[in-house]
Amino acid sequence: MTENQTKEMFKLLTRSVSGIQRLETDVSELKADVSELKADVSELKTDMIGVKQDISFIKSDVSELKTGQKRLEKGLRLNNRAVNTLAGDLLRIDERVLDLEKASV
Repeated sequence: MTENQTKEMFKLLTRSVSGIQRLETDVSELKADVSELKADVSELKTDMIGVKQDISFIKSDVSELKTGQKRLEKGLRLNNRAVNTLAGDLLRIDERVLDLEKASV
């Protein structure tokens, strides 16, 4: 082998070793990234459990609010009936007062 061929072979060998070292560094970084992603996924799963619990609490609260709303609507209907009854009574009393006033004149 000539000296030029030997130099060329060592040049290629050096370039190959440098490429392998870069790949090893990239693989190491990728492994660290995968590890970080796994930790993030684990954290997201934990967060999802909390979100599901929050949704459950919100559904329960909504159910309670709907029940309370129905009770309030029922009370409002009863109050409206009572007000209507009182308004009718008031009209009859006003008519009676007018009749009595006319009769006393």
